[in-house]
Amino acid sequence: MDKKEAPKFKNLGSRKRNTIIAITLLVLAILIASLFQIVKPDRSIASYCKVYKEQNAKLTKAQGDTYSVAVFSHSSSNPADFANAFNKLEEVAPNDIQPDVKTLKQLFQKIDSDPSQSMSASLSGLGAESNVKDWTNRNCHL
Repeated sequence: MDKKEAPKFKNLGSRKRNTIIAITLLVLAILIASLFQIVKPDRSIASYCKVYKEQNAKLTKAQGDTYSVAVFSHSSSNPADFANAFNKLEEVAPNDIQPDVKTLKQLFQKIDSDPSQSMSASLSGLGAESNVKDWTNRNCHL
């Protein structure tokens, strides 16, 4: 039975065969995209603390001391290091701290894209930094 069906597929015109392949790939892409929508990050204290510890450890490899954040125990001369760390934290941050984590992520993205804004950006993020530090210390038992 398989031998009879295989020649039928080969006998299809290249246009029909390409259409079938394209439709199959499209369906597969939709399924994969749907899976990513369904599997959202777990916003919990446990997830946040786990990611925090991973990002804090990752920052130990950062070079320089131009920028520091009270939330993390290490400095870096690359604001993108902190932007990436806060991006990871924002993905799992519980709703009560997520806005402040997002503020810090955006602050370091701004500094990374325009270092001349570092002073004004830093001042605008002081409240968020204090909130995230206190929340992290309290909930992650640091």
